[in-house]
Amino acid sequence: WRVNYPPQEMCALRGSSVVIPCTYDYPESFEGPVLTVVTVKWFRSSIPGIADRDTYVYHSTGINVSPEYENRTKYLGNKVKNCTLQIRDLQSNDTDRYYFRFETNQPAGKWTGATGVSLSVTGKYHTVKEGSFVSLTCGFDRCTLNESSFVWYREGQPISNEKSNKHQFNVSYEHSGKYCCASAENSSFKSEQINLIVKSSVGAPGGIAEGSSVTLTCTSNANPPVSSYTWFRRDGNGDEEKARQQHLNFSSITSSDSGDYYCEANNSLGAQNSSSVHLSVTGRYREETGIEDLKQHLNN
Repeated sequence: WRVNYPPQEMCALRGSSVVIPCTYDYPESFEGPVLTVVTVKWFRSSIPGIADRDTYVYHSTGINVSPEYENRTKYLGNKVKNCTLQIRDLQSNDTDRYYFRFETNQPAGKWTGATGVSLSVTGKYHTVKEGSFVSLTCGFDRCTLNESSFVWYREGQPISNEKSNKHQFNVSYEHSGKYCCASAENSSFKSEQINLIVKSSVGAPGGIAEGSSVTLTCTSNANPPVSSYTWFRRDGNGDEEKARQQHLNFSSITSSDSGDYYCEANNSLGAQNSSSVHLSVTGRYREETGIEDLKQHLNN
C-alpha cells in the first residue's frame, strides 16, 4: 500500500494551472477477494499525517467537494494506480499540502498517502535594485517555477524570448520601467510590479563666460518618484555638497566655479548618481581684452 508524490515542493504562478503527478499501488488481494478501487479523492490540510477530511478538492463520486474547487479540478488519473490531479486558475490561498486517498471494495482496504505534496502559489518576485547588474526572479527561495510557464513584461509589453523564471541584464538608462511576470497560460494574471530606479540625466553648457547665469537641472523618471535631489562638486579631497534641490543655480558664475558636478537622486528604493558634467568658466575680462586686441590688429 503506497502513494507516490513528487519528491520536492511544487510551485506555480497565480492564475496558471498545475498538474500534480501521482501514482499509487496496492496488493492484488486483501483478506481474500481480489481488490478493485472504488473511490478516489484528493483533499488538502495543513495538519501533517491526516487520514481524511470532510470536504475535498476532488471526489470521484462528486460528494462534499469544496465549492472553491468544483470547477477548477480535473482528475487525470484512474482507478488503476494513476492518481494525477490538475488544478486550474490557481489562487494564492491554494497554497497548502495536498493528499490522495483511495478506497477499495474491501471496507478495510483503504489508504491515504500520509506525506502529501506541498504546493506553493506565488504572485510575487524577488528583485535587486538598479545597478550594474539586475536579477528579477519569479518564484520562491525554496523552490523554482516551471521555466516555460510564464512570460516577462516591461511596461505592459512582453519581452521577446524571455520565458525563464529569471530575467537578468546589465542595466542601463533605457531599461527603466515597471517589470512583472505572468502566466503564459493566462496572461491576465500578472505578478506585482517592480519599478527600477533610473539614472539621472544632467545637461549643462560648456565654455561659460564669467558672470553668466547658469542652472544645472537634475531629472529622473524613476518610479517610485524621486523624493530628493542633491548636487555635488567632485574634489580630490572628497566631494563637496552644493545644494539639496533639483536645480543648482549660479546667478553670476565665476572661474572658481569651474569643475565637475553630479547629482544624486533618491527614492524609496535607494539612490543613484548621475554622470558628471564639466563646467569650464572663462574670464569675461580676458575675453573682452582679446577681442579688442583682435580689432586693433585688423584695423592696423
